[in-house]
Amino acid sequence: MAELWQWLQGRSASQTAKLAILTSMCTAHRIGVIVNARWQDIDPETGIWTVPAREDKATLGRMKSGRSYSLKLPERLLILLLENRQSPSQSYVFESPSTTGPISPNAILKTLKSFEPSMTTHGFRNTVKVWCRGADPAIPDHIADAFCDHALRGLDASYRRADTSLERAAVAERLFDFVHCD
Repeated sequence: MAELWQWLQGRSASQTAKLAILTSMCTAHRIGVIVNARWQDIDPETGIWTVPAREDKATLGRMKSGRSYSLKLPERLLILLLENRQSPSQSYVFESPSTTGPISPNAILKTLKSFEPSMTTHGFRNTVKVWCRGADPAIPDHIADAFCDHALRGLDASYRRADTSLERAAVAERLFDFVHCD
């Protein structure tokens, strides 16, 4: 992921596309959640991004689980996002540079494919899980699963009900530091 981020810096892709990819790498959110992120769901003071619960399957930009999901964004990522905001009336965090509305998931995919033809944004979710296991110190699987909003099963579903927001915020910070490595 760090190699991809370094490569992106020398490309002509829009800053919006670059930041959408960085956000995907640092949050492990699906690309549909990323491109449909709205400014109204990010608190610029706290940096907490709350993806609202999905009320129906037609609403774009919600978590696959259907649950509301909150994550404190890495501070430097939040700064980059705020600097990229063109106007206070901008609805989407990742506005398309050429059309009205959010950037297209295909624009993101096209950028990734020019780096590596087999790359997908969904692959970041698996990469994050593997990175968590190999991090030093390692990040426990239940925190990595909560970070990725994976459904828990069996006893994990019954007993792992603790608030993991602080641990997930720390994972996001560590991922940003790993990917951005400036």
